[in-house]
Amino acid sequence: MALKIEILSLGEVVLDSSLVVLYGTPGNPVQVPTWGYLILGGEEGPMLVDTGYRDPSVLEVIGMKGIIRPGAGLENELARHGMKPADIRYVIHTHLHMDHVGKDDIFPMSTTMVVNRRELEVAAGHGTMAYQPRDTKHIIDRVYTGGASWLLDLAYSGPVEVVPGVVCVLAGGHTEGSMNVLVETSDGTACICGDVIYNVQQQIVGPTFQLQYREPKTTGNFDVSVTQERGAVKKALSSGTWLLPMHDQPAKLDRLGRVIGRLEGKSIPGPLATPGKEDGKALDLDLTRAQSMLW
Repeated sequence: MALKIEILSLGEVVLDSSLVVLYGTPGNPVQVPTWGYLILGGEEGPMLVDTGYRDPSVLEVIGMKGIIRPGAGLENELARHGMKPADIRYVIHTHLHMDHVGKDDIFPMSTTMVVNRRELEVAAGHGTMAYQPRDTKHIIDRVYTGGASWLLDLAYSGPVEVVPGVVCVLAGGHTEGSMNVLVETSDGTACICGDVIYNVQQQIVGPTFQLQYREPKTTGNFDVSVTQERGAVKKALSSGTWLLPMHDQPAKLDRLGRVIGRLEGKSIPGPLATPGKEDGKALDLDLTRAQSMLW
């Protein structure tokens, strides 16, 4: 089944660049978007991946800043597509950090939240403010409400097909329970990869401070080993034709998982950004440039 994905602008986050890419410039704030992905054409109705943060002030507890511009935000974005929260059949969560689950409570209990069980266990017992108590409590309430939650056990069951054309798989990085969402479109599989990838340019195209050939860079924000995190990035890159991070513009990949272009617009499938001489072939690491950054 060929599905379509619409990008929803849920706000922006200002955070330290050393979180965006490992060994970035500490103390240098950068501003990144926060997306939600609306999946259309499924046999049970519209589906949404992640819901953004509750309000800008909530990010301050972890030293970040939130910005929601006029006309942005989940309710406005759904309305732009002629929808209200009750129209969404499933909300699928890549993970449960505060900037991904903050608007869950605007959805009725008839909307089923799809969460990896291990991620909920971590959220409830991790002891970090990245998981906001109010957000986690709402999901736990759904566990005790018939039909309001669907807990997956991806580490044991393997991939789970939510509806035809939408499959959840264990991400293997960022958090212990993070998952990727694979969506079959008319232009190949789109991998919604959560926060395993924050910045396509710095992590994949020309990895910051990375010298090994075709070795991706990790973010500076993960709860697993470095080896696991690198593997998670590589897993996402080998999962489809489109790579959809939650905080950067989607990218199109070739069959070897190399970036060949960036999406222009907010619909997938969609056109690539202005063609250049590098379009149609892999964009590999420029060693000279990387070495000049190191020495």
